[in-house]
Amino acid sequence: MAQHDELIQILNEAVTLEYTAAIQYNQHSMLLTGTNKLLYEEVFEHHAKESLNHAKMWGERIVYLGGIPTTEVGKVQQSTDILQMLEMNLAVEKKAVEIYTRAHAACKHLPTQFMLENHILDEDKDVEELQKLLGKVRIAQTAEPAHRQAASS
Repeated sequence: MAQHDELIQILNEAVTLEYTAAIQYNQHSMLLTGTNKLLYEEVFEHHAKESLNHAKMWGERIVYLGGIPTTEVGKVQQSTDILQMLEMNLAVEKKAVEIYTRAHAACKHLPTQFMLENHILDEDKDVEELQKLLGKVRIAQTAEPAHRQAASS
């Protein structure tokens, strides 16, 4: 077994996911209508381009590590309902965090480990963004701000 075979295999999973995400985000951007088109089209187009760039970046890293990047694409999820689209895209982003975390654990090449650490953070920001758009983030209830307390006294 070559030195980076396990890492290359996991990174190829990531490339497949990134290709799939690029198509899915692009498809979702085209299926938007009404105010949702105005609100989400740019977000979905940005993520489509970002995913394609990620596939290219990790494909290049696979070649550097001695492997051949995949050309496989996974199942693209489709919907015309914005909430379903956001949920589908959230699932893809969570899967990306999981795959890149596994790649990091299998990685024995320090520069690639650093790349993976930064990439995991980027993917987690995408998870955070989608969770906020879906209203899945709970904001803590705090005491009334001091300036309001003083005004009501």
